[in-house]
Amino acid sequence: MSNIEPKIEERDFGELYDEYFDRVNRYLRCRADNVWDADDLTTTVFIKVLEKFHQYDRRNPFAAWIFRIAHNTFVDYLRKKREVPMEPNSWMMDEDDETWQPEKKALTKEQIQYLHEKMNGLSQDQRDVLTLRYFADLKINQIAEVLGKSDSAVKMISYRGLRQLQRLYEGEGR
Repeated sequence: MSNIEPKIEERDFGELYDEYFDRVNRYLRCRADNVWDADDLTTTVFIKVLEKFHQYDRRNPFAAWIFRIAHNTFVDYLRKKREVPMEPNSWMMDEDDETWQPEKKALTKEQIQYLHEKMNGLSQDQRDVLTLRYFADLKINQIAEVLGKSDSAVKMISYRGLRQLQRLYEGEGR
């Protein structure tokens, strides 16, 4: 057994807010029906984080804690909307949003709509894992904590989701 103490998170709410706001917002923008709902959800997440910040165990990664709150907030949103499928426009960001400039250069509107269609062909678990991994930039162990799954389960879901996306792309000759 190791005597290594876990790293204790020492930053205050303001510093963590500055670091995680864009990542949480990006995650919710690619999941919600539209940019406005995503922005509202982001606000809701940070209100919950602020209200529960005193309960945060600073020995655990903040990213996993906040994305669990973000994921649960999104699930509540879906329940209220009765699992309405995502609209392709939700993947397109505001023209003035500099956060998304590299992605906008890499993916055209048509490519984003196509990716969105293919993502809807995945299971809910696969969409959750891939979105947290590639839009929220979480590590496997953080995704596992957010979703309440083991690291190996998250790796397998990610692998299968990526393979399924590849098959879906190849099936259309793209």
